[in-house]
Amino acid sequence: MLDTVRPARVPEKLFGVGGYFLPRLMFLNTRYAPQVHWGDIAVALDGFPEDLLDLGSALFWDEWRDRWERQGRRYEQLAAQSSTVAGRSRGHRGAAACYHWAEFMDFGDPARKLRLRRLVRDHFLRSVAGSDLELIPGEVPAPDAKHPAVSYWLLLPPAHRRPPGPLPTVLLCNGLDSMTEVEPLSLAEAFLERGFAAVLFDGPGQGINLGQQPLREDMERVVAGLLQQLRNQAFVDGGRMAFAGISYGGYIALRVAQALGREFRCVVNLSGGPSIAAFDQLPRRLRDDFRFAMSGGDSADMQARLDRLAIDPGVPPGTEVLSIHGGLDDIFPLAGLAGLDVAWRPRHELRTHPREAHACLNIINACSVEAADWVATRLNHR
Repeated sequence: MLDTVRPARVPEKLFGVGGYFLPRLMFLNTRYAPQVHWGDIAVALDGFPEDLLDLGSALFWDEWRDRWERQGRRYEQLAAQSSTVAGRSRGHRGAAACYHWAEFMDFGDPARKLRLRRLVRDHFLRSVAGSDLELIPGEVPAPDAKHPAVSYWLLLPPAHRRPPGPLPTVLLCNGLDSMTEVEPLSLAEAFLERGFAAVLFDGPGQGINLGQQPLREDMERVVAGLLQQLRNQAFVDGGRMAFAGISYGGYIALRVAQALGREFRCVVNLSGGPSIAAFDQLPRRLRDDFRFAMSGGDSADMQARLDRLAIDPGVPPGTEVLSIHGGLDDIFPLAGLAGLDVAWRPRHELRTHPREAHACLNIINACSVEAADWVATRLNHR
């Protein structure tokens, strides 16, 4: 008897246990940022073993990583076989996305994480070569032997849609496990569409540096150095700048609003908060995420680190702040952000989505439009 042939599909049980992650895989409808499609997800996850469906286990994520690496190699082959620049660009873009989803929850081996993140970067850069995205690399020199240099990209909107003179500029910050050219760039595209410049940066322990350097607690100092560097850029209007971050990057945005608020017209916090849930109450894989990013130790050490990170709502922001948050967020509890909202009024606006979990992934597209429009009203006037 011939085997029944059927299309690839996401197994029902995997869909049930991993439903929260699936919207993140598609994140936003992007033009430049690496992106997968539903068919990629179906092909990568078809036939996923039912005995590995524990999202808290390393075995689940080992299988997940292997499957997404295979899908990335398929896109590499597509790029190699294409006879056109456009085809090669699409292939490299798909490969970059697949390699990111292979590694984003892999915390077992820093060398393996770096290998895959380098593949993401390499294929992303190949995908935008010859496109209308103007990408200017830069670096903030290391201030001392203890702190590394910080690389960044200044992104400019296409020349035919770019107004003359210096541009309003938005700095976008990575979250805990995001990759600079994926999630932050996806969010940056909303600002590029509005004629703004965007700046993406790899702080210590962020982006390509995740797992290679500890995540720096006082990231606002990194931002201060970046601001000083950007003042020398002819494309940047230093009087019309904004800062935005998602997840842990949203938490950093709140710190920036306190420490550097006068440097920015406004700040956007997407799903960050002034305090993080108790370490032992976080999902197991997220505990691994924080420990990996911070080069942390046991539960007591990690809880002490999270306690040090708590933001004092009694210190007011130096600029207007918009926070967008899910009512079901179990990483940055809404109660802490609601308390900060009361303390920071009238310079803080809190928009809550009661049915959304962390990062509001089901409505992230609408949230990105909300945030970009809110910023535009504050940057467009001189």
